[in-house]
Amino acid sequence: MTRELKKIFTNLPAKKADLIILILTSQNIETKIERQNSLFDILINASDEKKALLMLEAYQKENRFFRLKQQLQAFPISSFKSYTVFSIMGLLSLIHTVCIYYNIHEAMILKYGASALYIFQGETYRAITALFLHSDVQHLAGNIVGLLIFAAPVISISGYGTGSFMLLLTGTIGNLLNAHLYQTAHLSIGASTAVMGAAGLLAAFQITQGKRPVTLNNLMPLFAGAILVALFSQGENTDVMAHVLGFFSGLGSGIMFFPLNRFIQSRLKDPIALILTGLILLSAFFSGI
Repeated sequence: MTRELKKIFTNLPAKKADLIILILTSQNIETKIERQNSLFDILINASDEKKALLMLEAYQKENRFFRLKQQLQAFPISSFKSYTVFSIMGLLSLIHTVCIYYNIHEAMILKYGASALYIFQGETYRAITALFLHSDVQHLAGNIVGLLIFAAPVISISGYGTGSFMLLLTGTIGNLLNAHLYQTAHLSIGASTAVMGAAGLLAAFQITQGKRPVTLNNLMPLFAGAILVALFSQGENTDVMAHVLGFFSGLGSGIMFFPLNRFIQSRLKDPIALILTGLILLSAFFSGI
């Protein structure tokens, strides 16, 4: 008679999945692994669940000193290699270059920047288009580095389409909240709101891992993200509130998004999300013409 298999761990990186399988196998616990994109689920016989959890708890207590290292390994280094993010970085660079070359930089900022005053007059598309405009090369370079550090891992764990959509969504929500806060002629531009949104998404990903209760240790990614927001919010012309609101929009969206993204298993998910993202961008641009 076939014994019932039960998932005890989901969405594990390869190294952590290998470690758990090694521990369980050494205790003669039969395991099965299922791959979900670049992450893995571990299944065991339902009757072995209690024994397996006890063995893993014992291993964790014996190796508590190395726990931080294990947590840092949750994101493989290869996650920073993302052709989707490279494409986004290229698009931002192209837009800035074209604006400077044709001497339309200031006109584009006035027309497509996130002006709180105009957003409240119905020009909500500015919350999207402002993400693609930058004041100068230094501003652009800083956000490109931020995309590489934060956005690439988000796309790696979410998918090229859904990850891109979430970056656009969190950046847009952050700009809309920022406009609501100021409700004046305040003008904001740059991808930094989306970059901080990506940092919030990464914190949400760690918080929503597994079915663990909310503890101080589980909230460490939130504290780390808050520190990152502070570090990346230095500078005379930095819109600090846009960074803060971008981070929390990413955190809130991610807490809802990641469980849903794990539940929906479809090959069409990323292509549909990418097409939707492109249509939103085109609609926003043509709304300003």
